[in-house]
Amino acid sequence: MPNSIENIGNYKGSKSVLEIYLKSVADLNKSYADGLSFCLAGLHGTAKTTCATNILKKAVHKNFTALYSTLSDIVNTLVYANSEDKYLSRKELTEVDFLVIDEMDGRFFSGETAADLFGRTLESILRTRLQNRLPIIIVSNSPNPIETFHGALKQSLESLMTKLPVIPIIGVDIRKMQVSPIQ
Repeated sequence: MPNSIENIGNYKGSKSVLEIYLKSVADLNKSYADGLSFCLAGLHGTAKTTCATNILKKAVHKNFTALYSTLSDIVNTLVYANSEDKYLSRKELTEVDFLVIDEMDGRFFSGETAADLFGRTLESILRTRLQNRLPIIIVSNSPNPIETFHGALKQSLESLMTKLPVIPIIGVDIRKMQVSPIQ
């Protein structure tokens, strides 16, 4: 079964990704209690998203709640949805047991105003989760995700990222190897 966490022995990707995955799921109750939070940063195709989503799968198997979202989906919901959907989205983002935010970079902001507005919202969500020790896994295709942002958003995220260690993922694009990273 492709991308299955049950068959980790056939893993073909970076050893650092495998180590992060195994450490994270070794004791999910402890990972949850400790507020497991980090950012996987590296090039496309190095199994960062696979690792993060497999952690979520394992969490769901252990009866935790889990949410996967891309930054662009969060931006679209918090900017364009009606008030009730914005409220429900923000509530879910701050209360779900395990949260993965994928594609964390600045390409989704057309201007400084949009970045500032969303930056305050994102900062509030991340700060709430960190204060409540709720796990956050951020995935970025940039080796230094903070550098892709500008202005007030960059400053806000810089302060929060000191509590969310960036783990560099180095490796080749597994997709070009024509094999699934975790089978």
